[in-house]
Amino acid sequence: MVTAPPTASTSKLKILCLHGYRQNDVFFREKTGGMRKMFKKFADFHFVNAPHVPSVTSEDRGEVRGWWFSRPDDHFSSKDVTDLFTGFDQSVQLILDTIANDGPFDGVLGFSQGASMLHLLLAKAQLGEISLPIDFVILASGFKSLSTQHKAYLDVKIEKPSLHMYGIGDEVVAYTISEKLAENFEEPTKIVHDGGHFIPPMSKYKTKFAEFLEKQLERKLE
Repeated sequence: MVTAPPTASTSKLKILCLHGYRQNDVFFREKTGGMRKMFKKFADFHFVNAPHVPSVTSEDRGEVRGWWFSRPDDHFSSKDVTDLFTGFDQSVQLILDTIANDGPFDGVLGFSQGASMLHLLLAKAQLGEISLPIDFVILASGFKSLSTQHKAYLDVKIEKPSLHMYGIGDEVVAYTISEKLAENFEEPTKIVHDGGHFIPPMSKYKTKFAEFLEKQLERKLE
């Protein structure tokens, strides 16, 4: 059998990107500009806005957003141990609708609260609660939700290929917390940098990141 050569749409990965708390799609697109440029031959990156607007001053790039709130005044902190997870279900549905309407996506990239949101989606899918048709994930400065309503998902072993990026100098989400999240994944790939709460400049970590994307692209084209 003769296999048709890959087209432009199939020879790249398509990655959905979930921004962090008090960010939005425009902000996250800007912050990942260097990464996207460096790996444009491997992947196209697509950005989505979280549905909820926190009670904070908006930035010049438009309204800041959040995936859910841990406090009754429409705020969120990764350190809150609480029964609240206001807006979480709406965010789950928005992401699933985005995948259904704008996909298919090969993978998802999440940063900070976006990474936590991605972890919860993966756990829900692993337990058969939702369908999440993606092949790999990238989590940057990720953490486990401390909402008691998410307790059932915290120790679920995730079978998807995963890349985890986090900084030793992160003062928002301690690197040990991101390490704990990575332990929930089978055979996680890790990029540990010296910086803080951000996706690191890719020049120093290009090889490892490219190897991960290449492996996922090879799987796609098999």
